[in-house]
Amino acid sequence: MIIIRRAVGTSLLKRNSLLDIALDQRATADAALLVSGVAVIGYLWDVMRGVGFSLRLLVAVLINSLMVWIIMAGITLLMGKVLFKTETSMSTVMRLQGFSYLPLVLTYLAGPVALAGRVWFLVVLVVATNEALETVYWQAVVTVVASLAGLLVISQLFWGVRLF
Repeated sequence: MIIIRRAVGTSLLKRNSLLDIALDQRATADAALLVSGVAVIGYLWDVMRGVGFSLRLLVAVLINSLMVWIIMAGITLLMGKVLFKTETSMSTVMRLQGFSYLPLVLTYLAGPVALAGRVWFLVVLVVATNEALETVYWQAVVTVVASLAGLLVISQLFWGVRLF
């Protein structure tokens, strides 16, 4: 239950939740569960809408979601270190970005709610990146935009995956 409480706190941009996650080394595994959970919810949503269930596809969705999360965190860390000379760890970036995935649950709904979920995710991602890299907000925005562009290029080259 603490995972959900922290994810909701992060989604509501509560500084205390972000600080708790940043300081708790064990929260990296919780972030991985959250990232995987959001992907599974999306897959099960597609199954309920008529796409046939496949265990192989479910495993692929899980692995893909974790790979995209790790690569995104790695690109973010690289951008932060190269552009803004930050001194943070990969696990801190992974934890904070992983807990910002909760608003992506809304993207499985239709229309304006899906768009709101994407925008909300990006805002939470910028705030989480700001906390992880200990930068100012404009630097976090630049880092997230550069990371998303890098992730788009990498994902299209290797997987052809859907990012959001």
